[in-house]
Amino acid sequence: MDALIAFSQLVVTFVVGTYFFVRLKNESGTEKQFKSEYKREAELLNKMRHIHLSEPMTESVRPSSVSEIIGQEDGLRALKSALWGKYPQHVIIYGPPGVGKTAAARVILEEVKKSPMTPFSKEAPFIEADASVMRCDEHGFTDPLIGSVHDPIYQGSGAFGQNGIPQPMPGAVSRAHGGVLFLDEIGELPNEQLNKLLKVLEDRRVLLESSYYSSSNKKIPAYIRDMFENGLPADFRLIGATTRSPETIPEAVRSRCVEIYFNPLMREDILSIIKQAQIRCGILTDKGVNECIADYAKNGRDAIKILQSATNLVRMEGRPSISIDDAKWVISSSRYKRTKELYTKDGGKIIDISLIKPLN
Repeated sequence: MDALIAFSQLVVTFVVGTYFFVRLKNESGTEKQFKSEYKREAELLNKMRHIHLSEPMTESVRPSSVSEIIGQEDGLRALKSALWGKYPQHVIIYGPPGVGKTAAARVILEEVKKSPMTPFSKEAPFIEADASVMRCDEHGFTDPLIGSVHDPIYQGSGAFGQNGIPQPMPGAVSRAHGGVLFLDEIGELPNEQLNKLLKVLEDRRVLLESSYYSSSNKKIPAYIRDMFENGLPADFRLIGATTRSPETIPEAVRSRCVEIYFNPLMREDILSIIKQAQIRCGILTDKGVNECIADYAKNGRDAIKILQSATNLVRMEGRPSISIDDAKWVISSSRYKRTKELYTKDGGKIIDISLIKPLN
């Protein structure tokens, strides 16, 4: 009987030992495979980080100071006054594409930081977001604008998931804390997110919810407990930009913001933008080229794109400067149409030059 018991124990020991040996071997093999995969992916990422293309001309000539923003003197003054001083305000900027709304918001913040009365610190962030792509899923698991909570059931087997800890994920409003959130095309924001944004503007924080959060759960770190009980800080100033008309923007948003209007660029403005880009990038053009480009560019962005394409063309063919024929070829190949509403100044009065008949 004792021999049978001893034999049984030996068999059980062998089976258990074999099980743990095989498991340890498999884990060792998995760990080696993981390390190999990690090394390969790390090398690929490092290789990608060392590949750089030249910056597009539209980025190279982006205004870096107020003086470089052309044709928006009144709008710039209004924007600066809205953010200046002890009590900066939320703002909506209306205006057509390519007239400098984003650049103006960025450089004005830098100007405002110099005010001795401003609540913006020198490190105040400028967070840029596009409302047309700021979508949250229907369950609220992800929300790049407002922020969300990753619940344990969706986190997998990480440290938080294993311990049943919900993990807050800050959105753009929290990253803009203490600075400016520039929300491009604010009129494209879905109503659900718009309502959440308005609540954040009022509370100046993001309140979090999760069925997995319990104040009695001792495993929850103190900083996560603080986030749930006090919310995520989101004290910022909103600058919304839109190409829509004011009537299409919800009144709840407009009532909280100073409304500022940027004008369509006049022909002289587009010519100035082209000349500014030439100087910055060292581009030579023949007589009449700038005027030709200005005839077909609806805004500064169009003008720079035409200029860049023509520059690439002449450099590809080894020529020193852009000719009229080069500009016309780019305009024709890209199917630009002559601008119907070109404006100019006449003794301070803005007139539509498309109404002026050419001389015979």
